[in-house]
Amino acid sequence: MPHPASLMTSSKALTKTSSSQFTIVVLLLSLIATPSWAEPAESPCQGSLDFLQEAYAKDKATQNAFKLTFEHLKPLPKGYYYNESQENPWKTGNSGGEDLMHAVVEFYQQVCTLVPEIIGTNDNALDSIQYFAWLYYHNNPGRMMVEGIDPADSSKPLPTVQEFLIRFNNEYKTYMDSSSSQFAVQEWVDDPRLEIDDYILTEASDYPSWNAFFARDIKISTRPVTMPDRDYVVVSPTDCIMNPLVQVLELDTGDVHRRLLENPLQHDTVLDVKGIPISVSSLLANAPEDVKRRFDGGTGLSCVLMPNTYHHFHSPVDGIIRYAEIVEAGVENKDAWGTFGYSDWPNWVPLDGNVGRPGTDFSQFEGFQRGVVIIEVSYENLPNKKPEMLKGLVASIPVGLDTVGSVVFADGVEEGARVVKGITEFGNFFFGGSLNILLFSPIECEGHPAECHDVQMLTPAVQTRMGNQIGILNTPYPAPSTPWTPDSGRTRDRKVLRHLHQ
Repeated sequence: MPHPASLMTSSKALTKTSSSQFTIVVLLLSLIATPSWAEPAESPCQGSLDFLQEAYAKDKATQNAFKLTFEHLKPLPKGYYYNESQENPWKTGNSGGEDLMHAVVEFYQQVCTLVPEIIGTNDNALDSIQYFAWLYYHNNPGRMMVEGIDPADSSKPLPTVQEFLIRFNNEYKTYMDSSSSQFAVQEWVDDPRLEIDDYILTEASDYPSWNAFFARDIKISTRPVTMPDRDYVVVSPTDCIMNPLVQVLELDTGDVHRRLLENPLQHDTVLDVKGIPISVSSLLANAPEDVKRRFDGGTGLSCVLMPNTYHHFHSPVDGIIRYAEIVEAGVENKDAWGTFGYSDWPNWVPLDGNVGRPGTDFSQFEGFQRGVVIIEVSYENLPNKKPEMLKGLVASIPVGLDTVGSVVFADGVEEGARVVKGITEFGNFFFGGSLNILLFSPIECEGHPAECHDVQMLTPAVQTRMGNQIGILNTPYPAPSTPWTPDSGRTRDRKVLRHLHQ
């Protein structure tokens, strides 16, 4: 499109011609006067974008944080390329921190109106999330910056970027709740792998916004509960990729030292999680101390929800809720700094698609925005054994990741409520990354403690039954590209995996 100034030059020449040409001049001048020529449409997230730019201009510590983050950007691991380069995509410009800040603003200006696309089993919803994660990939100053800590002095808070991301998430959620985001719903409804007939509302026009569609209600009959009358059977809380937690649950871990090791599966350096326990005290936030202590030495499972699946979560067991809270992210909240900061993306979301696989450091989610629901369970012991009923606690911890605006509890999720596995709904996520961590205490034997000393209530492995789903066969088509799609995302999975093992 020509610049308005060139049109003005042309208009001067046209005024010397005929009246019909003069009419053209008037039309051109009226176009020039239209505001859309001079000013781009304001972003729905303009408030947060302005906040970051103004804070950067005024605050030396924020400027230094961006500078340190830029200086510590790491090259991408094997298998990840942008424009055939393994250079970190955030390493751009000549002025370091200032160019990085402007790149972040430009990135989030585009992300603010992002609505994902799908084809079969592949979608591009994670492209932008992954792209931003390279900012703090194995980059301690970057991780500290997004978590509200001053990279130059870890004893000092620096809430600028943390506050920006919280504000952005709120504005992004507002956009995704609006009718402006509804345009992409039809594509998802039409995709047969979404299985729209499993849901109560089956037409795109039934959903007024993207988030209304994303949090769609399922026909509960399409997810029959496995052996509902057997009180010792645990069920999946939702549709997800499930893996065992290999980390030990401890009441309070204190300071944790993270070290990198070589990962032979991806020829990458990943965090060594064997020596990094999960702090029950941190993860369970404000739950009573006596309740937290009961999880000490327990086990867990991770349940990662993918963008094309059901995004409500239900109780995995029968029992009674003993504690429930939502830990909202905020700059003044020591229990939840936000939804960003996981520094080992390739191990968390590997190229092979096994999200949250063994080796993932779940302790890094201890300070993410999350919900906490703790259920007391009671199930029959073996005949003629004492006590007759065995007990324990199960915690369901829905974690908001990246651009999730909120974790929402369903009505009735409160202390004292009785829950039924697979039926009682605990809540839902809106668009972004979503994770449900399940923790299981050791077995408790009231009156017979020696019988249950240090005995796990749940073996940390996924145990399934004949005839139950164990996987989904993929379609071969790459997801539609975005400005942040890595080169590997433009090829088929088998090609990527072959390259990794060469």
